[in-house]
Amino acid sequence: MKLNPALKQYITEAILKTSFKKPSQLNIPPTTSRFFLEQLTRVFPQRKDVQLRTLKLAGVQAEEIKPQTQSTQLIFHIHGGAFMVGSIKTHRAFLSEIAARTQMQIIHINYPLAPEHQYPEAGEAVYDAYMQLLSQGIQTKDIIVSGDSCGANLALALALKLKDEDSALLPSGLILMSPFLDLTLTSESLRYNRLHDALLSVEALETGIEYYVPKGLDKSIPDISPIFGDFKGLPPTLVQIGSKEVLLDDATRFEAKAKAAGVSVDYQLYTGMWHNFQMFSPWFDEAKRALADIADFAHKLDRS
Repeated sequence: MKLNPALKQYITEAILKTSFKKPSQLNIPPTTSRFFLEQLTRVFPQRKDVQLRTLKLAGVQAEEIKPQTQSTQLIFHIHGGAFMVGSIKTHRAFLSEIAARTQMQIIHINYPLAPEHQYPEAGEAVYDAYMQLLSQGIQTKDIIVSGDSCGANLALALALKLKDEDSALLPSGLILMSPFLDLTLTSESLRYNRLHDALLSVEALETGIEYYVPKGLDKSIPDISPIFGDFKGLPPTLVQIGSKEVLLDDATRFEAKAKAAGVSVDYQLYTGMWHNFQMFSPWFDEAKRALADIADFAHKLDRS
């Protein structure tokens, strides 16, 4: 029996709030949360029409997802998880969908997680992995850097660092999905969407920040909260956000500031969607559309 779309969304949100959001508000050890998340994400179907290969980049475990033998573009993805959870396993099915949609090679990495590894270790691992890709002969024009949630934070922080070092190091574009960009937690949507976001709790963000940022360190520095960085000179950027997300204003603030700095920004708002809704593309039309929009953005960069 085919469920009514509104009923299907209601049931999904109820399940997510009970099975994921509610536990994230409790003081569960990170190792337990990581195991639980890996088990939960096994519900996402794994595509069979892509090739998987494990590798190492700058000493960090990585995975290559290839939909075809030859690809003109590479998407370097940084997974989310409030800096304390998430892995190649949690995002494999989701990224295989993006690889199939874009017909582009994807590489994602297991960067070091907090609290065992605090700032700046995750960002340094991401930077080192990106630079190793360049050292292997991959051209910046053929790389798109993407990230979801705190992975979008690390993606934007990477771009800001590369821009400061040498603008020639910048990738051809950025994809920021449900971005967590302000670790000072000043976005208004943290308050007004607190009850509406089915997946992400403010408490999980607070715990992640406590684990990730060393005590006494200013959370507003751009390397930690890239929303406060200088965006002038950034490459074309796609931003995707759901209307129910607690991080909605992180995305809208980025759009306004980036456009004011002259950055080409494609801002896409998906009505009724929660945090990281793109991962639910096998079941929801809005998530399918988001993946199609990612493919359109990536193909435009490939043609330019």
